[in-house]
Amino acid sequence: MTIIYERTMEIEYNDGKMEETMFRKLVGELSTKNMYVCGRRDEYSDNKFGFVEIESYSRHWTVTSPEHGEIMTTVYQSDADDVVDAFASIIEGIVSEKTTTITKKKEWAEPEGSHVAISNDIGLDGKSANLNEWGNNHLLYDNGSKMTTRVENDYGGLKLIFCITWEVDTIQRKDKIEEAMVETVMTDMGQIQAAFEGRLKLKKFGYDVENVSIDCHFDVKTESRSECTPDIIKQVRDARTKMKVE
Repeated sequence: MTIIYERTMEIEYNDGKMEETMFRKLVGELSTKNMYVCGRRDEYSDNKFGFVEIESYSRHWTVTSPEHGEIMTTVYQSDADDVVDAFASIIEGIVSEKTTTITKKKEWAEPEGSHVAISNDIGLDGKSANLNEWGNNHLLYDNGSKMTTRVENDYGGLKLIFCITWEVDTIQRKDKIEEAMVETVMTDMGQIQAAFEGRLKLKKFGYDVENVSIDCHFDVKTESRSECTPDIIKQVRDARTKMKVE
């Protein structure tokens, strides 16, 4: 029998949702600290970060004839084809042509997801954790625990979310669960928090990183749930203060 234990910790920063352009700037700042906000299975290198040149494409179809010149323009090929078919018998040489316009401009890159790919260059514990592969965007530990990190910014506010899963063959004792899902990942959670909040409290963002709400709970495949004890929550928040991140 396979049992999957899951622990989720959401840290909500109570200054509310960050304005979209500022959030894109935050994502760019995080990339300078080797934390890349991207899709769940994206390779982070396929994403753009920071103030970059963005290309946008627009296409339209123009119906013309030698005698009448431009007859109509539409963004739908089907509409252009319908006009050509309808008037082909009475307008000689009527045709439709596609035109593609490429517009380039500089702007702050939009994140393509909420998962965070984290390079070991951030200073994670190389012995117990490593980046399994960019395509899965999680940290894998020697005991089989996996930790994913997400950054969400929506109507619910700005959140840093950790999700730790541990797949085992038998029911585990409480102390073993906490060892695998709390103690094993604690240092890395602290390092990630410190890096994230180090950017968040910059003057241009101005968030109060002490003004947070924390939701932490454990789940198992049977959908039973137990709340994290206050001492676990305190340990996680205290872990970041042990990290020095510029």
